Amino acid sequence: MKKILSLAPLLLVFINSPAAPAAARDGVELPRKVTYTRDIAPLLSAKCGSCHRPGDIAPMALRTYDEVRPWAKSIRRVVNDGTMPPWHADPAYGVFSNDRSLSSYETALINKWVKQGTALGDSTDLAEGLEAPEGWRLGEPDLEVVFEEVSVPGGGPDVFEDLIVEYELSEDRWIRSVEVLPGDRRVLHHVIIYILEEGASSPNGWLGAWAAGMEPMIFPEGTGRLLKKGSRLVADMHYHPTDETATDQTRLGLHFHDGEPDKELVNLWIQNSTFKIPAGAGNHEVRSSFTFEQDSVVHGLLPHMHYRGKDFTFTARYPDGREEILLQVSDYDFNWQTLYKLAEPLRMPKGSKINCVAHFDNSAANLANPDSTRDVTFGNESFDEMMIGFVDYTVEEGLRPMSAEDRIAQILVELGAEHPGSVFEVQLIGDEFTTSSALYLTSEGGPLWYIPVNGTLHKARIVNLSRKDDASYSGKVVAPFGTFTFEGTGGFGEPHVAGTIDIGADGILTFEGSVVE
Repeated sequence: MKKILSLAPLLLVFINSPAAPAAARDGVELPRKVTYTRDIAPLLSAKCGSCHRPGDIAPMALRTYDEVRPWAKSIRRVVNDGTMPPWHADPAYGVFSNDRSLSSYETALINKWVKQGTALGDSTDLAEGLEAPEGWRLGEPDLEVVFEEVSVPGGGPDVFEDLIVEYELSEDRWIRSVEVLPGDRRVLHHVIIYILEEGASSPNGWLGAWAAGMEPMIFPEGTGRLLKKGSRLVADMHYHPTDETATDQTRLGLHFHDGEPDKELVNLWIQNSTFKIPAGAGNHEVRSSFTFEQDSVVHGLLPHMHYRGKDFTFTARYPDGREEILLQVSDYDFNWQTLYKLAEPLRMPKGSKINCVAHFDNSAANLANPDSTRDVTFGNESFDEMMIGFVDYTVEEGLRPMSAEDRIAQILVELGAEHPGSVFEVQLIGDEFTTSSALYLTSEGGPLWYIPVNGTLHKARIVNLSRKDDASYSGKVVAPFGTFTFEGTGGFGEPHVAGTIDIGADGILTFEGSVVE
């Protein structure tokens, strides 16, 4: 999740503010005389006021006429060439409530203002409260969490920190909004906040995030995320230094529901971590997918790659065979981590599948490429790559999706009754936990292994499986998700494992194998 944020001298950074679709005001006649106070100030406040202020990531402040006037022609240029505001969704697919692209009317308004000589206008036309507020934009939070102070040396490489903090909470609470307040926006590239529940060895999904251009995260009406008493918060920090040493102390503000919301907002990771991008490859394709086990509703989509990310597409395939492109980002830019919020939540009937397709440019033609001469695989560092399609969704029935563990139990009962003698529980035993999985030995397309990973149920296809005798099997498991290594009586790893599966007297299988590179 690492990439350098480069700010060119004339870069204008626009906030991820809610806006009407681009065509909402098209066709409206322009004012005969365009002025700063009546026409331009409200537009700049809505689109760039959050970042273009002192001490923020933008290279100049744009709060007043005196600050804006010298940059008028540069503003016109970057608006006309599409550099700003930074919105990368292909307009042919999807309608998003936070679309920050300019309508043709708004672009024409800026062009006419500059052409007419950048008139100031009447001071009485200037609306109050246009300047972005300092401090908490959502008001004082119900819970404020302060992370450890981090020193970022000037002129050095990117800095990565995992900051873990405990908090005081007398009972479990449901979160309705999340606001991250960076200590120094000039060096903080992005931060992702995870919840580490008591007794867990790894986080389960994410709570919220901040990156350049992102607004505070206000969850859809009637939804929330649960923060349990005794949990800890983990901040995955990525800093990109300036020429000077800086100090950052980021704060997190959480706002709670009064009670339990109608639905839990689930953050799903549709990822592939077994890929290898060959050295010099200019258009390498990587795929991942997820099938909904319950009737669900999608609220938002966020594509994620690193330096070599080129484009990313989310496509839904419904049970009736229809396909629909939900989001297409044809010119991916890691500098802008945008959660694309659907203007109308999209229903996903049980059995619907989201397919993610990404392309990577690992060639010398990619000027952001750290090294075009080496193969690239999945990893956390900036010189590695990632392929994740983040999806925010809720289920139609009940508060939250059935847990992966409960779904495993259901598969063992229902699929076992339908195919007696072909469905087995496989105990996967690790150093810090034990979990059950379900192995379905079907001849149609090869055996399937249902495995819970980070709270989500995944299906791994077993290839080259051969029956050795009446008691055991040997083969290879191909799993399209991240590193998941076990030690002890069972396990599978990245990218796959090979070994034997022994059926015990109690009907539970034990897998014994080793990682195959």
